[in-house]
Amino acid sequence: MIINNQFFDDLRISDISGSSGVRAYGRKADHSNRGRKNNGILYIWSGEARFYDAQKEKVVASNGDMVFLPKHKKYKMEYTAESTTFVLANFELQDKNNDDICLFEDITILAKDDMTQRIAKTMMSFELCCSLRTIEATLRKKELMYRLFGLIYNSKPYLSQRSDIDLKIFDGVRLLEQTYLENLPISRYAEACHVSVNTFRSVFQKQFGVSPLKYRNHLRIERAKELLSEGGFTVAEVAYASGFENIGYFCRYFRQITGESPSETKRKKQNS
Repeated sequence: MIINNQFFDDLRISDISGSSGVRAYGRKADHSNRGRKNNGILYIWSGEARFYDAQKEKVVASNGDMVFLPKHKKYKMEYTAESTTFVLANFELQDKNNDDICLFEDITILAKDDMTQRIAKTMMSFELCCSLRTIEATLRKKELMYRLFGLIYNSKPYLSQRSDIDLKIFDGVRLLEQTYLENLPISRYAEACHVSVNTFRSVFQKQFGVSPLKYRNHLRIERAKELLSEGGFTVAEVAYASGFENIGYFCRYFRQITGESPSETKRKKQNS
């Protein structure tokens, strides 16, 4: 059954669970025999995953893509970036008659538009709630899932691609964006595109106007700003979830980039 407007009033979400983490290149999951036991929504912060169904049709998901994984769908999945950071929500969907509801029959990548910026923020909150073991966090997870379905319903299939990056450093930039929550040395990015560290730095600076490490920290700060805007999380939780191990450094760098402290940003968002 494919969901439409009439089901939203009676939409029931249950058995919600979540996981998140980093998967290395080549890590696989096989649901080709019995199919997936529940519905899933996989959000990829950075990296890449490929899905193959029984007909060998391929779906490729990468940075910022949200993938709907239907219950009972038979498929195989493989992580195909050096490192993929993700959050996964598992759940059951039913209508008022306790019949299963499926948002999409096939593995589907959802749209990247203004709406999915809100989806990303919702998934950030869901990810942090899954790490907490409180009644409040459990209730918040359910609230976030209902909000998420409303956003998804207004989405459409989409797959983006970047063509504005100098080919000489393309693979290195892709690796940086896939692993920006990790502290990889610049030499790893240079090795990915088979150039020297000095060449990578020079071309990168010319392309982006900042150094690779500053660009990486900017990505982390953008993630932190989104988390702070959601509220409900401490500055320490936001710092850790954004790739900063030292809270003091995070607060200083955040102020340097944004002109205000994380606490001030959080307070402004809550009062707006």
